[in-house]
Amino acid sequence: MSRSYRHTPICGVSSCDSGKRDKVIYHRKTRVRIRQVMHRALYHGDMDNIWLPKPQEVSNVYNWSNDGKMRFDPKDNEDTYGINGRKLMRK
Repeated sequence: MSRSYRHTPICGVSSCDSGKRDKVIYHRKTRVRIRQVMHRALYHGDMDNIWLPKPQEVSNVYNWSNDGKMRFDPKDNEDTYGINGRKLMRK
């Protein structure tokens, strides 16, 4: 992977590299909530009224560490910041 590079000039807006940790926590919370709902429905005999949690009820995506992505132009950054455009395109 020493020669890997980006094919599209897109990077994250925040200081973190990825939102993987936030996604792991979100999916873990979702699975716990689904397990609780299924357990409650199974043992109370109410299998007809199963309401699975919505994503907004489990987590708030605005609190995650990554704040989306943005496109950049390596040539403009090379002129402005003195950074080599090839360096920005590295993974």
